[in-house]
Amino acid sequence: MDNFKQSALRWLNDGECLFKATRYGGATHAFGIAAECALKHAMDNLPGGERELPYKHLPELVDDAKRWFSGRTSRGLYQLINSQSYMAEWFIGNRYWPDGYFSQEASERFRDHARRTCIAADLGI
Repeated sequence: MDNFKQSALRWLNDGECLFKATRYGGATHAFGIAAECALKHAMDNLPGGERELPYKHLPELVDDAKRWFSGRTSRGLYQLINSQSYMAEWFIGNRYWPDGYFSQEASERFRDHARRTCIAADLGI
């Protein structure tokens, strides 16, 4: 059974550990997965009946999330994901990329977006 809240918090924590160890490739990937899980948690907990979560990853998931959150009480989450810079240049396939692609600066940006997504999704951080 999926537990997106626990997964989001676990990936965020793992990303922090990897970031502190200057392992920016792993940290970058972990932060993206944390943001994705936080979005799925928020989508899965919207009131109004059963919906089937899309089987998608970032960035494709963002378009569905925007439709789901548009005009709802989750204004902070909607505003965050509606930004053009939200998780820009993060892709699920980045786990296959060479180490030289990853930087501290990009990893910090993804960490910030992941944290903000977890906060907006009300994960208790």
